[in-house]
Amino acid sequence: MTVVGAARCGSYDRNAVAFAVAKATEAVGGLPPLAGKRVLIKPNLLSDMGPETAATTHPEIVYAVCRMVQDAGGVPLIADSPGAGHLYTPRTLRRIYDRSGMTRVAAETGAELSFDTGSAEISFPDGVMMKRFTLINPARDADVILSVCKLKTHMFTKFSGGVKNTFGMIPGLNKPVFHSRFPAQEDFSEMLIDLNELAGVDFVIMDAVCGMEGNGPMGGDPKFCGYILASRSVYALDVSAQRLIGMDPDQIATTAAARRRGLLDGVEETGDAVVPVAGFALPPTYAGPQKNTRVRRMLLSRMQKAGRLYAPAPHAVPERCTACGQCVRICPKDAVVLRNGKAVFDLSRCIRCYCCHEMCRERAIDLKHGAISRLLRSVQN
Repeated sequence: MTVVGAARCGSYDRNAVAFAVAKATEAVGGLPPLAGKRVLIKPNLLSDMGPETAATTHPEIVYAVCRMVQDAGGVPLIADSPGAGHLYTPRTLRRIYDRSGMTRVAAETGAELSFDTGSAEISFPDGVMMKRFTLINPARDADVILSVCKLKTHMFTKFSGGVKNTFGMIPGLNKPVFHSRFPAQEDFSEMLIDLNELAGVDFVIMDAVCGMEGNGPMGGDPKFCGYILASRSVYALDVSAQRLIGMDPDQIATTAAARRRGLLDGVEETGDAVVPVAGFALPPTYAGPQKNTRVRRMLLSRMQKAGRLYAPAPHAVPERCTACGQCVRICPKDAVVLRNGKAVFDLSRCIRCYCCHEMCRERAIDLKHGAISRLLRSVQN
């Protein structure tokens, strides 16, 4: 049985956040020993977005964690490699730190902001999908890794929390390579479990005060959830967060993969009771629990290898597209081009990883179900 600590938190008021972070952490026995250790504080800094968008970990959560680490004698370093559409350069990091509020947190706490954009390859012979990873230096060099993730939906993995936050330890433009290599959600999720087992996150705290619903992890909408969650297990924390927003953990591929490997058994929540959020909008790619009818089994078994016919496909919204080229740069299959000042998709090449949708700041990429997809969804329901 793995423990997850929960604390209600009604706002991002500094005192309220500090109290809730401490309560959730104490509910699981407190932080690991930190005295004299270099502690990587790894928030979710997906893009150069302000905290009001709910796309990034709120700076007040990171502030509270920095203070807690310092009080325990640790030396905090804030670092992340932002989403795959961004170059991993000091200039990019400075812009993202500024807009996400991390620059202010560092100034107020004395924590260091990392501008080290180096990385190194690490062997992982126990990996199921990957036997080696390239990790950013701040993750490789830390004595303790403290993940400070954000509660969000995700169009590809369905859910973004503790497990997905570790993907930010892969340097910038290396990320699309993984989508190209593992286009199937199940394989990509197995890769994420390999990465988490290699990285060895020591403790995880989730900003679930205001999460993102709908078309996350960047194109969704803020949704008040009212919690801080904490655990020594990224897998257990994700289960509690999934229940909080009305997801079935068994339908989330990363959680299912962790269970298969024996990394997740029962989850016990301590502290405040976790009450599911009413009306939380899940992503359109999330099917949820399905009736296991004979018709459904027959249809889905025949369509299993034709997933692109089922998954929603990206389309540019002309009135929003600014031809910034972010989708072209990030696409692992070169399925996007700019034509007449707008993004155009070659759906025969598209693997439905939704990286383009994830990184579009203008929300100019919509996802649409085709006729076959709509038919299958009606059969499922």
